[in-house]
Amino acid sequence: MILKNIAVLIPALNPNDKLVDLVKELNRIGLVNVVIIDDGSENAAQAVFDEVQTYRAKVYHHKNNRGKGAALKTGIEYIKKNQPHIVGIVTADADGQHAPDDILQVGKAMAAENSIVLGTRDFSSPNVPFGSKFGNTFSAVYYKLKTGRFLKDTQTGLRGIPARYFDFALNVEGDRYEYEMRFLEQMNEKNIAYHTVDIETIYEEDRVTHFRALNDSYVIYKPFIKNIASSLLSATVDIAFFMLLVKTGNGIFWATVLARIISGIFNFSLNKIWVFGMKDSHDARNEFLKYLALFITQMIFSGLLTEALSNVLTFRNGLLFSKILTDLFLFTTNFIVQRFWIFSPKKSNRSDLTGFHQSV
Repeated sequence: MILKNIAVLIPALNPNDKLVDLVKELNRIGLVNVVIIDDGSENAAQAVFDEVQTYRAKVYHHKNNRGKGAALKTGIEYIKKNQPHIVGIVTADADGQHAPDDILQVGKAMAAENSIVLGTRDFSSPNVPFGSKFGNTFSAVYYKLKTGRFLKDTQTGLRGIPARYFDFALNVEGDRYEYEMRFLEQMNEKNIAYHTVDIETIYEEDRVTHFRALNDSYVIYKPFIKNIASSLLSATVDIAFFMLLVKTGNGIFWATVLARIISGIFNFSLNKIWVFGMKDSHDARNEFLKYLALFITQMIFSGLLTEALSNVLTFRNGLLFSKILTDLFLFTTNFIVQRFWIFSPKKSNRSDLTGFHQSV
């Protein structure tokens, strides 16, 4: 294997000397094909970009900040057009979070398997900040709920992408930090095989991140956040009608049934159009029948559980509390069933994409 046929792609925004140190070390171990995308950095960072070019790195500039995903796409597009004999690329961060030897390890694994390789970190390490541990745990749970698969490190930026998947990578949705999660989600939807390799977990105290906690988290986890909002709105409709029907003389069970019918129609429409983006699907009849089966099952469970709990929780507002507890319990199963059974995205049947492999 000729290492120059493996390109290292590094998106950078206002980098410091750690980027220079990284490029020097990559040169030392034989990874000399380094492409850096300046994603609209300030003028003060130009000295860093000038210095890395003395170590044979190629630097390309975005005039304005467009986001990490856009920078990765710019780099992939350039390498695809200008390096026809390339084996693949390894994406790495500019802040020193990825050790040069791990970048080399991922590159070799990618070339050997001709498959996507993900470098995975160990978040149980004591040097990992609490915020990063929590963020990765949340991200892993989200990915599990969204795809049904477990991935230890969904936030890794160290990824090997063979040339045969360049078009796939360029077509992944997203221009900012959401790109990396969408990459994993769409990889799963297309049944693209991947491997993982363990890498060093590096978190330094002076590390600077450009991740915007609220804005970027919303974009990354938008489907899940939308589902929570949809469920809360539907629950509000459900509870309001439930309490109204009870006060007008209906029994608990039938009040639950009628309120669930009203909120169910509301929830189906909201989830189909807004949460899961299936507005243009031509399978509405099948989706509705599946939703109806889920709706009836959960309606019965909701009525029975609410009544049972209300007999135990006899304090003031115990009935309302019982209703809320029941619906919270049913929320997770509702999301999973809708995501994988009712509004499931169509998967590719291409034979060269099938299979799922994982190695350490």
